[in-house]
Amino acid sequence: MNERVTMMKIHPHNQIHHSYKQATEQVQKQQKPKEAKQDQVEISQTAKEMQQSGIDATRKAKVDALQKQIDAGEYRVDERAVAHRFFEFWNERG
Repeated sequence: MNERVTMMKIHPHNQIHHSYKQATEQVQKQQKPKEAKQDQVEISQTAKEMQQSGIDATRKAKVDALQKQIDAGEYRVDERAVAHRFFEFWNERG
């Protein structure tokens, strides 16, 4: 009885290398920086002019009035009003 037996050596090196390579590639893909997307807003020239003309005149008038009071030594801070505004602001935020 002459049976022929064939032996084959199995080395798991290729399987380990393949798994390691896949894991390394996944890590590298995750580490690549993504392109930062930026929001863009376009405001028409007409809107810019409307915004500046309305605010500038009103703000300038308030600033000028305050500056005159400060220069004349007549500007006084109402501490209670300031404290009340702080209280309202922080109370609204909960």
